[in-house]
Amino acid sequence: MSTSDMGREYTRRRLPGVHVHRQPVRFGDCDPAGIVYYPRLLHFFHEAMETWFLEALGYPYHEMIVGRSIGFPCVHCHADFSRPNALGDVLAVELRVAEMGRSSLRFDYQVFPWGIGGDQAARAGSLRLSGGTVCVVMDLDPQSASFRRAVAIPPGLRAAIAGFMGAPSPGEG
Repeated sequence: MSTSDMGREYTRRRLPGVHVHRQPVRFGDCDPAGIVYYPRLLHFFHEAMETWFLEALGYPYHEMIVGRSIGFPCVHCHADFSRPNALGDVLAVELRVAEMGRSSLRFDYQVFPWGIGGDQAARAGSLRLSGGTVCVVMDLDPQSASFRRAVAIPPGLRAAIAGFMGAPSPGEG
C-alpha cells in the first residue's frame, strides 16, 4: 500500500472530515540535537496541504501551479510545539480547513504519532504540535493583469473544498 493510500485509509477509518498526511522523520529533518528542526515542521504542514489537494479534492497540486497557473502562498503561519520529534518517528499531520474566504484558505493542523487515529484517550497526551496557516489563491500567469495578486478560488475547487468541509456546494439545499 502506498503512503498516499495509507493516508486516505487512515482518514476514512478514523477521522472523517480530516485529511491525514503520513510523514516519516528523516535524517535531513533533524538538527544536531537529534530532534526535528522547527522550520521542517512548518514544511510538513505544507506537504500535508499538497497531498490534501490530490487525495481529498482530486486536484494534483502541481497541476494547479503549472497547468492552471494558480498558486497558494502562505501569508501567515503559527505553531505551538508540545513534544519533540526525532529521527525515525512517523507522524500523522492532520489538516482541517478552518475557513474558506473569497481568495483565501485557513488551515488548522495537529500532529500526532502515526497510528493513534481517533482514539481520544491515546490522543490526549500525544499531541506533538499544533498550528495553522493562511494561504491566498494567487494568479501565477505572467501574461495576466492580476499576475501575483489574489484571485477568487475557482468554482470547481471551491465546491470540492466545501464538500471536504462538509458544507453544501452552491445550489445544494
